[in-house]
Amino acid sequence: SLLRPDSLARIRTAVEAAFPPLHEGIEVTLEVNPSSVERERLGAFLGEAGINRLSVGVQSFDDSLLKALGRAHKKEECLRTLEAARRAGFENISLDLIFAALHQTPAMLEADLAEVLAFGPEHVSCYELVFEAATPFGRAAASGRLEQYPEDGSADMVERIETTLAGAGYRRYELTNYARPGREAVHNRRYWQRLPVLGLGVGAHSTDPPGPGRPHGARHGNPRARGAWLAAVEAGAWPIGDEEILSREDAMAEACFLALRCAEGLDEAGFAAEFGGPPRERFGDAIDRFLEEGLLEECGPGRLALSRRGRMLADTVCAEFV
Repeated sequence: SLLRPDSLARIRTAVEAAFPPLHEGIEVTLEVNPSSVERERLGAFLGEAGINRLSVGVQSFDDSLLKALGRAHKKEECLRTLEAARRAGFENISLDLIFAALHQTPAMLEADLAEVLAFGPEHVSCYELVFEAATPFGRAAASGRLEQYPEDGSADMVERIETTLAGAGYRRYELTNYARPGREAVHNRRYWQRLPVLGLGVGAHSTDPPGPGRPHGARHGNPRARGAWLAAVEAGAWPIGDEEILSREDAMAEACFLALRCAEGLDEAGFAAEFGGPPRERFGDAIDRFLEEGLLEECGPGRLALSRRGRMLADTVCAEFV
């Protein structure tokens, strides 16, 4: 939303000229920060640019946590932005929340969830704070100035989030995402379902469908340097910075762990149709062990899913398929 509405309108016009929509109501999502600049543009984002879904980076409604996270906004700006979005006519809004973060307490999480339910978004994404190595938090953790949130405390927060949102009518359709019925993110689901995705712009990543020489598809990333990206575009070339052709082994692994992230789980028949054999042919030992340990469960004929306990240990389960 740092772009002006007229700039976004030009981009959308160009995209629709190249890829005519197959039906009305295509989901068009814009990421928005809670700030006065974005609030003033909300009406034009909807009316001029044709944006029909907003993803608002709230992160928290607690001012002390927002400050500690280095966010530029405060709770009051969050509330004003959300109210302005509804007044502008947006009927599909997603909120981002961070949990298990720094000095956050269970009471602070409860307060955040209360604010979420008071507003009533259509979609909520909840992310645990992770210290990435090449970030200020990562460097602080490496030097001993910060500690990762206690695992038990984080697990308690995951349980509280799921219980609270489920009680309010939100379905946990993916490990980090909750939605009201029919409001699941169309864009994000394409990644988990391993469907083709076209990424445009500097540093954007794409997932290509299967084709000659790449029976399981490929991934490529555009250059991260703006100059290299522009040079390729101006030369009429596709700006591919790096490319990975997926092997059968990699594709099978991704088919398993991405499916297990989702509530629908892993469809064994679909897996067999793509790879010529059931998932147990390749991952039988791991699947049997996780079923015995109660981390996986049969959620229908020929379908495997994470159990409630398995969702708490999803990284451990998914690592077995990589």
